[in-house]
Amino acid sequence: MPDSPDHFPLFAEFPALATAVPRLRLGNWPTPVESAHDFARENGLNSLWIKREDLSHPLAGGNKVRGLEFLLADARGRGSKSILTLSSVGSHHICKTAWHARQINLDSTAIVVPQPPQPYVAANLCSELASGTQLIPASFLTALPRLIAAWMRLKAGGRAPLYIAPGGTSPLACIGHVNAAFELREQIDAGLMPAPDFLYVPMGSLGTAAGLSLGCALTGLKTTIVGVAVSFRWYCTPGRCRRIALRTLRLLRSHAAVPHASPNEIRVVNSVLGSGYAEVTEGGREWAGKWQATGGPRLDTTYAAKALHGAMEFIRDNRLQEKVHLFWHTYHEMPAPGDPAALAAELPPALRKYIQII
Repeated sequence: MPDSPDHFPLFAEFPALATAVPRLRLGNWPTPVESAHDFARENGLNSLWIKREDLSHPLAGGNKVRGLEFLLADARGRGSKSILTLSSVGSHHICKTAWHARQINLDSTAIVVPQPPQPYVAANLCSELASGTQLIPASFLTALPRLIAAWMRLKAGGRAPLYIAPGGTSPLACIGHVNAAFELREQIDAGLMPAPDFLYVPMGSLGTAAGLSLGCALTGLKTTIVGVAVSFRWYCTPGRCRRIALRTLRLLRSHAAVPHASPNEIRVVNSVLGSGYAEVTEGGREWAGKWQATGGPRLDTTYAAKALHGAMEFIRDNRLQEKVHLFWHTYHEMPAPGDPAALAAELPPALRKYIQII
């Protein structure tokens, strides 16, 4: 594999993209691939590997960093002074966006809707406050009006924001995960792991799965993308994911001679969501325990644990134990900075319940 400090395989393959699509390097690439041989052996699998997206950044890593390299470059290129976004209270997207935006002197405002409390929610909220994020509580009914009001207020104050969609998903952001597939191809070619037959990823806002399905097609990998629904069953569909991938392809082809490609097959597991987004499931908790007992990296109960549960069900139900499997580990835990009690006092009253010390 090339050892350039900023080797970006997609741009190396299509150099015109490097000048046409601004990118701000945030992450440490490539993220490693590792064999989960102990977990595989304990659970009757021939070959299971991990893509360690949690190591994309030492302080604010995870899968969101790939898309933020393009979204924040776009914000800076437009001369934006702030970011405006929308998601759940404990959103990893809001947390990582706010942290990285602060490093380039961009303010963040986030409209947040309720979710079940989880331990990571408090850490994410504290990190957001430490990054200077303005958090505006809303319900699902009031989220859009409050988003519009926040945009108008910021614009009137001379800080017209760049709006980033929930989860950070857009064709521009998906370019980061198209590149992830090119990165994976280089790791396979270097003999670091075999080509996977199946790749498993949590499916929330769909951007990671969409980018990987397109990237695998462009690199010639025959890997099937298996998305495990962790947000809403009605939203997490192969067709919706494919449409995002095709919009990303159109964007790429508008800037460079990228060949037409049909995104790789996307399968969806929607049986492990439980009663809803961020609701803890016994199956997820059980598989997370088995994973960590064999030395696997920490999993959160909203995304990664359910993704692992869904992967194991998919393998069992389809009798795929002899195939090569790759688990795309997206979660990076944020430490709660500063004094949580003092930070909690800065929260709007509707959000203080998520800081467990209050």
